[in-house]
Amino acid sequence: MNGTLGLMEKALQKQSASDWARMFGITSATFTNAKARGHLSPALAGSLAMELGENAEHWIAVAAIESEKDSPLVQRLRKSQESWRKR
Repeated sequence: MNGTLGLMEKALQKQSASDWARMFGITSATFTNAKARGHLSPALAGSLAMELGENAEHWIAVAAIESEKDSPLVQRLRKSQESWRKR
């Protein structure tokens, strides 16, 4: 699964955006907005991960990296994340 949009797709296979939104007390537009931005917020990623039995800390970190502007530091973190996935 690549990135937080992959996590969202996995969640949407389980139930609709409206159902998730109702469960979390947010609007379903949150999912539409996330798709348009190309990533989930750390809070939404962590919440979905917990409900899906995934490692919430991992997905919070992924979301935080995805939301950063590109920089040498972010590139370094992405490379580190890629090598971690290969393990």
